[in-house]
Amino acid sequence: MRRLRSARGLAAVVAAAALAALALTLVPAAQATKAPPAAAPADADVLLYRGATTVALDPGAAAALTSLGVSVAPTRPAYASKAGISFPITLGVVDAADLTGQIRHAGGLVFAKGKTRVYLSRYFIDIDDSPALSGKVGTAPGTGDRAELFSLDLSALKIESGYGWIRLSGVTLKLTAGAAAALNGAFGTDAFTEGLVIGTATVKARTWTVPAS
Repeated sequence: MRRLRSARGLAAVVAAAALAALALTLVPAAQATKAPPAAAPADADVLLYRGATTVALDPGAAAALTSLGVSVAPTRPAYASKAGISFPITLGVVDAADLTGQIRHAGGLVFAKGKTRVYLSRYFIDIDDSPALSGKVGTAPGTGDRAELFSLDLSALKIESGYGWIRLSGVTLKLTAGAAAALNGAFGTDAFTEGLVIGTATVKARTWTVPAS
């Protein structure tokens, strides 16, 4: 899979490109509801910018957190709205042929109970054979080691695209075993389990296609 290229003139093309997680792979089984006006060259990259990944918390997960006395809130520059919690895209680069690549986000979430705080931040969506969202896990925003936090279920993925934009919706986020263990350890519980549905994600961003070098 292609990772972000450090050079390739990305800064010159999208100077302060603002992008997640949470988006995601275009699997062969998914069908676009709208096709781009012209096909991108096979040997090209698609940049994602000026967008965000918005996660709507699953009602079951919200109820479980409430019963545990654990609150969840966004950390800047992520923000909450009626649609959910949005994480700005800082940069995304995917392959035009199959959209493998990576999308990076700013901000994150803080899980809190009493004086205990667990921060999940700086999300990366890695698009490959096993799509996943990773982030840093620490006691302050942007700190700690990077770990896979959520697996991405794309069975209900819906793809919409047009000239210079793309929208991916219906992506289900499920807690990984590692993330569940970290939260259980922090809050002294066994309520967090692998596969727990946390919510659904929608990614919407501007796009720009550039030749691969």
